Amino acid sequence: MIESIISVIVTSIDIRMISVLGKGPVSAVSFTSQPKLIILSIFYAMGTAVSVFVAQAMGRNDKEEANTYFHAILRITVLLSLALGILAAVLAGPIMSVCNRQPDTVGMSISFFRIIMIFLVFNAVSIVLNAALRGVGKTGLTLVSSISMGAVDIFVNYLLIEGHWGFPKLGVVGDALGTACGMAASCVISIILLSRHSDFLTLKGVFTSKSNAEVTKNIRVKAGNTVVENLFTRIGFLLSSIIVSGLSSDLTAIYSVAMILLNYSFSFGDGLQAAVIALTGQCMGARQYREAKDYVRLNRIVGTVISLVLSAVYILGARAFFSRFFQDEESIAAGISYTYIAAVLTFLQIIRIINIAAMRGMGDVKSPRTIATLCVLIINPALSFLLTSVLSWGVWGIWVASLISQLCWFLMSFIKSHQCMQRTLNLELT
Repeated sequence: MIESIISVIVTSIDIRMISVLGKGPVSAVSFTSQPKLIILSIFYAMGTAVSVFVAQAMGRNDKEEANTYFHAILRITVLLSLALGILAAVLAGPIMSVCNRQPDTVGMSISFFRIIMIFLVFNAVSIVLNAALRGVGKTGLTLVSSISMGAVDIFVNYLLIEGHWGFPKLGVVGDALGTACGMAASCVISIILLSRHSDFLTLKGVFTSKSNAEVTKNIRVKAGNTVVENLFTRIGFLLSSIIVSGLSSDLTAIYSVAMILLNYSFSFGDGLQAAVIALTGQCMGARQYREAKDYVRLNRIVGTVISLVLSAVYILGARAFFSRFFQDEESIAAGISYTYIAAVLTFLQIIRIINIAAMRGMGDVKSPRTIATLCVLIINPALSFLLTSVLSWGVWGIWVASLISQLCWFLMSFIKSHQCMQRTLNLELT
C-alpha cells in the first residue's frame, strides 16, 4: 500500500513541477496517461497472473513450479515490451492526435509519449518482477524499488524541467526523461533485490528454461483473460479521456488535478489488491478455503475504514490541495466541487478493487473481464458522451458518468465475489 501511495505522490509532484509552466503542459501530459496505460495494462495483467501462479505454488511449497511460470511470463514480457515500445514510439504522432484534440497541446503530448514508449521495456519488466515478489510476500523489496524510482524521477525532473545546476530547460521533455530514468532505475533495483534477497524465486535460466504445454495453456487462460479485461478497461477510460479532450485546456487541467485524488484512492485499493491476491492464492494452493474467505472479509473491513478516512481528508483539505496547483479562485472553487464526487467514488473504487482481486485469487478470471467490459467499455463512455456532448453538462457530465459506472461495477463485483467465496467454501465441505 505504501508502495502504491509513493507512486501517486511522485505523479502528484510531477504535475506540480510541470504546472509552473502553465495549464497547457499539465493538460498535454495528462492526455498521454490513457494510451500509456492501455499498453501497460498488458503487463499489469502479466503481473497479476505471475502473482497468482507464484502464490499458489508457494502454498504448495513448489519452488520449481513457481519459477517455471515466473520465467515464462518474464520472457514474454521482455519480447512484447520491446516490440510494443518501438511500435508506439514510431506511431506517437497518430496516437496522440486521436487522444488529444487540443491543437495547442498535442505537440507536447507527442514528445512526452514517444520518450516514455522508448523506455517501455524497463517499466514492463519492473512490473512483472515486483508482482512476482509480492506473490511470495516480499513486499519490502518492491517498496525499495518504488522509492528508488520516485527519487530518480523527481531529481531528474528538478534538473531538466526548469533547468537547474547548468542543465537545459526542457519543460515537458524534461518531465518525460525524468519518468523514463525513474523506470530504468526501478528495473535495475528490482533485478538486484530479487537476485540477492529471494530464496524462492531466481532469475537463473530465464532465457534458457522451457515451458511445457500445460504451463503455456495456463498462462494463456489466466493472463489472457486479465489482459482482455485490462485492455477493455483502459480503452473505456481512453474513450472518456477523448471526450474530456474536447473541453478547454483550463477545464481539463482542473479535472486532471482532481483525478489525482482518485489515484490516491486507487493506490490504497491496489495495495489491498496485492494482499488479497497473494493471501487467497496461497490459501487456495494449500486448500485452506475458509481462511481465504476470512482474508477477503478482513480486507473489505480495512478498505471501508480507509475509504471513509480518505473521503474526510479530501473534503477537509480540498482548498489547500487545489491551491497548490492553481492561483485563481475560480479554478480552486471548481476543484473543491469535484472533490465531493471523488469522495463518494473513493469507497466504491476501493471495495470494488478488493472484490475483483478476491475473484482472481480464487481462480475466477472471466467474471472480472465481463464486468469491466460492461461498466467501463460500454456504460461509462456512453453516459459520458450523452451527458457531455448531447446534454452539454461539461466536466460534470464526466463525473456523473463515472459515479454511475463505478456504482454498477461495485455492485456486480460484490455479487460475483460473494458467489465465488461460496463456491470456495463448498470445496472445503466436499
